Amino acid sequence: MSSWLKVLLLALVALVLPWDGIRYARQMESALRESERQSLRSVADTVAASLQGRAALLYRYPGTPARGGPYDLTAVPLPAPLSVEGAAGWVGAGGGGRPYGRGAWRHYGKAPHRFAILAGVYGRMLYVLLKVQDPRVVFDAPFANPLRRAAMGDRIWLGYAGPRGGQHAEFFALTGPGPIVARRIVTGEYGRRQAIIDPRIVGSLQLRAGGYDVEFSMPLSLIDGRFGVLIDDRDRRGAAPLSYGTLSARTLRTRGRLILASPALPKYLARFVKPGLRLSVTTPAGAMLAQADELTVPRVPAPQPGILARLYHRLVGPHGVRVIETTAPIYGAVHGPVIARLLLTRISDRGVWLRNRTLERMLNVTLATSALAFIAAAGLAAHLAGQGWGNRRRRRAG
Repeated sequence: MSSWLKVLLLALVALVLPWDGIRYARQMESALRESERQSLRSVADTVAASLQGRAALLYRYPGTPARGGPYDLTAVPLPAPLSVEGAAGWVGAGGGGRPYGRGAWRHYGKAPHRFAILAGVYGRMLYVLLKVQDPRVVFDAPFANPLRRAAMGDRIWLGYAGPRGGQHAEFFALTGPGPIVARRIVTGEYGRRQAIIDPRIVGSLQLRAGGYDVEFSMPLSLIDGRFGVLIDDRDRRGAAPLSYGTLSARTLRTRGRLILASPALPKYLARFVKPGLRLSVTTPAGAMLAQADELTVPRVPAPQPGILARLYHRLVGPHGVRVIETTAPIYGAVHGPVIARLLLTRISDRGVWLRNRTLERMLNVTLATSALAFIAAAGLAAHLAGQGWGNRRRRRAG
């Protein structure tokens, strides 16, 4: 092999340097990301350990079971109070069902008669959203006594335990789309029963294909740990209902608990949160209890423009902030059952931008060095090739 060809091959080998730099950048990125995860996991374990055995700080009602039963309902925290506008109000406030966590939605009944229920809390108010599947919605007879059996249509019963003890039951009589108000049955003179309006529990009904949606709100001061909903579905007015839900169909007593966070929990979590960090506490099933959120995306300077910068980011990985999550169990006692879970989320800050700038500079130097080495080697190869051609020409001439 001639000398100029060897030098040219050496020049081509110099082009391997940028690729080796990209491999190093990927390895460094993976190592830094794993270091961030371990650091975040340590913080999550520390906060979870501070909540160990403190069920009174986690849950509003004493004696809340570590794992909810089939009729228990978890009230998730809401970012703002909701206007009673049916399902649209929940979508506007929370962006759909996904942000409320696993286990927030509960489902009861069997198709084609079933309903999904989601509860939320803001301040001193409980909000409940029902999505009922009903192929045939039956309304009460217009202007009829809601207790007259022949005029009855579908019913939604609410059952709850009061702060002074005892069970309470109220109902929504479906009279058509629009505002609805709860009624409770009282016994007056001569044993006469009446359904009087309870202005503390108000809601709205919206029809949709295959059923209807109901949203209502009520003060938390009415409830002392137990809450449930029962649907009375009728095929026609006055018919015997098909009853299903979380209340006893015979006695209307609650069979499940209302699970929600202690009012002190969000304030406690706020002590640990910092910019770029979000602390969430969920039930063991995954439904959200409380959250302290400062997970705002920082104003990171834009990436350097240019073809090379875009090429680096395409080869090395995406440019910008990264979200890192880790979870830690919260135990009721040492080696006890898990009573809640802590979810810690953090976004990378300016360090991501500095990291990318460092990689860009490193790859720029590597590429420039490789280019200079290739040009020098190619020039030397051309020079040697020229000398060899000149020597052969002189030999032929001689």
